[in-house]
Amino acid sequence: MKSKVTIGALTAVVIFFVLLYVVFTKVDHVESVKKTESQKLRVGFVLLSDTADNGWNETHYKGIRAACDSLGVQRTLVIDIPEEREPLAKAVNEMIADSLKVIVLTSYSYPILIKDIIESHPDVTFYGINWEYDAPNYKAYFARIYQARYLAGIVAGSMTKTNHVGFVAAMKNIQVYRGLNAFILGVQSVNPKAKVFVRWTNSWNEGGMETENANKLIDSSGIDVIAFHQDRAFIIEVAEQRGLYCIGNHVENNRFSPRMLTSIAINWSIIYKDFIQDYIQKKDNENMDYWVGLEKDAVGLAFYSSEVPDSVKTLVNAAAEKIKAGYNVFSGRIVDIHGEIRSEEGETISDEVLHNEMNWLIKGAIEP
Repeated sequence: MKSKVTIGALTAVVIFFVLLYVVFTKVDHVESVKKTESQKLRVGFVLLSDTADNGWNETHYKGIRAACDSLGVQRTLVIDIPEEREPLAKAVNEMIADSLKVIVLTSYSYPILIKDIIESHPDVTFYGINWEYDAPNYKAYFARIYQARYLAGIVAGSMTKTNHVGFVAAMKNIQVYRGLNAFILGVQSVNPKAKVFVRWTNSWNEGGMETENANKLIDSSGIDVIAFHQDRAFIIEVAEQRGLYCIGNHVENNRFSPRMLTSIAINWSIIYKDFIQDYIQKKDNENMDYWVGLEKDAVGLAFYSSEVPDSVKTLVNAAAEKIKAGYNVFSGRIVDIHGEIRSEEGETISDEVLHNEMNWLIKGAIEP
């Protein structure tokens, strides 16, 4: 009887270890396949400017590099491609000819300019930061950067002494309107008397135009704080020369004076890793877009100048926590500059409107 029990026990042990070996071998094989798949994947990225522009394109590139390195994905970059049909089409067609199956378009108008190419290559997946275009093989992605602009507005509204804040904006598109409106709401949340004076350059990266518009705002509007939505740091340089406070745009650290109060920031590595990983694992589908914000620490303020008091930081932190808990900055009664009510008390402006319909300015904005 004893020998039978011993034999039975030994048999059970052997079976257990065989099963354990099979399970772990299968897991190792699956992980190996995943790793091989990611290493085979080549992703193309099209950028508007060079990768050392101290702004939009540099932060994109750092996020791209970090995400691709962490996933073992090969990256192909094409830089200095303006928002013009011919050079963009040439760059994208060359990527397709090179057998790339994932192409990321990192500037707002890119997808619209080559929608015929996107639609004629259903075997290629395109990603772009524009919700105004839709196709089965195109997915939109972006950060909820308007949340960070709202926080920056709190800083600007708290720090102005004249109650006049300036903003140099790029294109009159929904992305820019959305961020500018959030900035104005942030200013008004702490300083209802403040006005935001806005000038448009109709360009992402035109130093002469940006400098001219910044100086015109300073000369005509009595502003003492200036913010902007442009790719590079020309506005910061004007603010430095003329002794104004400034809010940066995609500036990672303060390389200027304490007058540069803070900067909005996007952690692109979080966003790129998110959707590239989904593509590798075949989790993405034609209905899945990517729009993340403070809840994933994908956006925020990059730093504070020594000029920003702790009381202002406390206001910003409280607002950030509120947003993380689900607060929509586009809530309550919102009226545009023409007196049209866009949201009533107890209402919230939906993501659909934020994506596709916000082509207007909030009351409190002045276009001199």
